[in-house]
Amino acid sequence: MTQERSPESGPSDAVTASSPGAEITTTDCRQCGAKVSGLDNRYACSYCGWVNHWAEGSTVLPSAEDDPDHPGH
Repeated sequence: MTQERSPESGPSDAVTASSPGAEITTTDCRQCGAKVSGLDNRYACSYCGWVNHWAEGSTVLPSAEDDPDHPGH
């Protein structure tokens, strides 16, 4: 079974909408060896559940106040 994407949504819509300038990176899972992709060197393996520590990412994470859904806005 395949899932089709509507023509209105491109493959990078979520990346550019939430993280301008974000880079998609790929590595091998440290637990099971599967290829995993993530944003700015932050990964989560969908096979075994391994997640690398957020501080291993290559960019500074935005603060809660930078989130448009933050209650202070």
